[in-house]
Amino acid sequence: MKKIISFFLALALAAPLFAQTKEWKIALHIDPNVSWIKPDSKHITEGDNKINFGFGLSMDKMFTENYAIGTGFNIMNVGGSLTYFEEAAGPSGERTIAQIQRSYNLKYAEIPITLKLRTNEIGYMTYWAQVGIGVGVNIKAKSDDVVDFKKVAIDSADVTVRWGDATQILDDDIEDEDIGEDIGISRTSLIIGGGIEYNLSGDASIVAGLIFNNGFSNILNGSGVEDSNGEPVINSSDQTLKTFKLRGMSNVVSLQIGFLF
Repeated sequence: MKKIISFFLALALAAPLFAQTKEWKIALHIDPNVSWIKPDSKHITEGDNKINFGFGLSMDKMFTENYAIGTGFNIMNVGGSLTYFEEAAGPSGERTIAQIQRSYNLKYAEIPITLKLRTNEIGYMTYWAQVGIGVGVNIKAKSDDVVDFKKVAIDSADVTVRWGDATQILDDDIEDEDIGEDIGISRTSLIIGGGIEYNLSGDASIVAGLIFNNGFSNILNGSGVEDSNGEPVINSSDQTLKTFKLRGMSNVVSLQIGFLF
């Protein structure tokens, strides 16, 4: 929290350097959000949403009174939950298939580029809408995993099947695991939003808006094991696994609250 406060103070002191002309509108904002990961495979099950927050700086370059190009940068804390099967090493080093219930905790640094439309001031209110794209870079990737080793010893001719709590020693919970290798470095998205500005005095306003940040690029790396009716698929002839590439898109709906000057 101290780092966040220091960040906003530094931006507040630096902002006048950017705002020597009314052609620019500068705002600091915080963004409580709800996020989820939409899987792009029938072998991945979508889980719970994440409630988190972000913050950032927005800069609108006005080219008429009612139109602007918006940019800036955002720090986004997002995530979601997915369940799928993957090949893994068992507790004794044996080759296994595990069912992974993974809760993702991801952080991105994003630069948005949007077209922003504004009404004339009505009373103390100005209404705005924006549409554009966001380009983000992953700067943190952690997860909390619940692991259930469903099948073991799949190299042998006789596959040993172990279900759920029948062999608790094979179950594992992992918290705050670094999963940087399992997350792609970039994220691109469509940004759509709208909101209001309430004028306090002069150029100072309170800003509030609802933003939909719809990811359209895959953020996942790695592969999983195909399933059929909720069970992993193993070729009985040679004990090989039927695998697929993990694919999923990150989506965010945020409430943007800020101070415009």
